[in-house]
Order: sequence, then structure tokens, then C-alpha cells
Amino acid sequence: MMFTNPYIEPEQNIKKDGYLGSFITYKSIGSISLKALQIYKNKYPQLLLISIISFIPSLMLSMFYPEELSSIASYFLDSEATTEVFPDLTFNVYLLLILQVLLIPLVDAAMIIALGRIIISQDTNILTAFYLTLTRGYSLILNVVIFYLILILFVFLSLLFIGLPLLFLWIISTITYLHAIYFENSGVGSALFRSLKLLSKSWLDLFKFWVPILGLTALQFISSLFIYEGSLATIFNELLSFVLRPLTLIIYSLAYIHYRIKFEDLSYINYGNSVVNLGLSIEE
Repeated sequence: MMFTNPYIEPEQNIKKDGYLGSFITYKSIGSISLKALQIYKNKYPQLLLISIISFIPSLMLSMFYPEELSSIASYFLDSEATTEVFPDLTFNVYLLLILQVLLIPLVDAAMIIALGRIIISQDTNILTAFYLTLTRGYSLILNVVIFYLILILFVFLSLLFIGLPLLFLWIISTITYLHAIYFENSGVGSALFRSLKLLSKSWLDLFKFWVPILGLTALQFISSLFIYEGSLATIFNELLSFVLRPLTLIIYSLAYIHYRIKFEDLSYINYGNSVVNLGLSIEE
């Protein structure tokens, strides 16, 4: 295979174990999981440093306002409480909730951009990842807000029959959907259709990535079922989510790169306003 890259030494970079070259040949669920664990093991200090920014508001809510969180959960989850007045919350609780909602998309964007640069090149500078995310400006923030509004809309529509297939499409497309927004700066509608077009080329590949993600989700769900009493239990579950969050985003990044390379013969990809050549010539 002929490598062409004017900026880096791709044969040394891409073929390095743990990076893109060894990933392309991975076929099974187990190999994808091992790949994700390998990246997590090597880069978890940087990834957790990014993740902690959105984790702080939720941790403070769990530590200092457990009763308020419980009342909010009861209001939305308890069918008998739907006619009750929304819980009376303090300004601090509202502030922490708003911060968490605003920071999670930004942190996810920064982490996924950092992961893309980790997987393809060896750029692991956290400040660079945040800078590249922030310089996306209003368009990134607007697209992310619309992204979550679509989720909320589909959840409400799921009460009707038409909403169930829409919610299903939204969930399965998430594995590549976020990347189309973050990296290509696509609008939410075009990102959704692009993701579904990619996924439709191989549903089997999709499930290879979804199985480990569902495993991580099940682990958190089981933890919340068996460890649920007291503020310490809440903090433990928050910490578990904090530790596992980067691993889930690693799998998302691997899936996106996998689909773009396998089904579009991609020779380069734009990660955070800088084109990183994958080392494949256009002819190939």
C-alpha cells in the first residue's frame, strides 16, 4: 500500500499499534472492545480531565441537593405525581442544572475531537481540543441544541405510534450522528440523513459497535438498581458514569472512522479545523 502525506510520517504513525492502522483490520466485537480499552488505558488522564468539567455540576447536585434531585425524578417518573406542581427549587439548583445541560454537549464535542486526533494522529493536547471546539462558534452550539431538542421531541412523539420509529432511528444513528455535527459542521437534518446513509451500508457493523455500548449502559443500570440508597450511593453511580463516559465516546469515534474509511474510501478527515491525512492515496 502506498502512503502519501506531506505533513507527517504516516507509515510510522498510522501503522503504530493502537492507532488507525491496526484498527482497520478489526472485525469482531471483542477486537473493537479491546481497541477501545487500549486507547482508554493510554489516554484516560487527558480524557478524564476533559470529562470532569461537565461532571462537577452533577456531583455537586448529588452531594448537596439529593432531596431536590429526588423530587425532580419523582415528578417526571411517578405517574401519580404528574398532576402535582413542579418542585420548588432554589436558585443554586437551577444554576447547576443549567450548567450541566450546557456543559455536557461542549465537553462531548471536545472529547470526541480529542479522540479523533488521538486515534488518527498523536495530538493529545487537551487545550487544543477545547480551543478547536470553542472556535466552532455559534453554529456548533446551535446544532447541538437542535440535536437535543429533536431527542426531546421524539421522546414526546413516542407516546404516539409515529414517534417510536423516529426515536429508534435517532438512537441508532447516534453512533455516527454526533460526528457529522462536530467534525463536518453539518446541520442537524443533513447530519441525520448522512448518518443513516452510512449506517444503511452495513447494519452488521453497526451492531458490532452497539454491543459494547449497550454493555456499558447495562453496567450503569445494574449499579443504579442495586446501589440506590443514600447520598453515597448516588455519588458512586455518578463516579461510575464519569469513569465510563470516555470509553463510550471512544467507541463512537471508532465507529465513525470505521464507517467513513470502509464505505467512502476516505483519504483524509477534518478533525477540529485541521485536515489529518489517513495515509491512503486518492487512487486507492
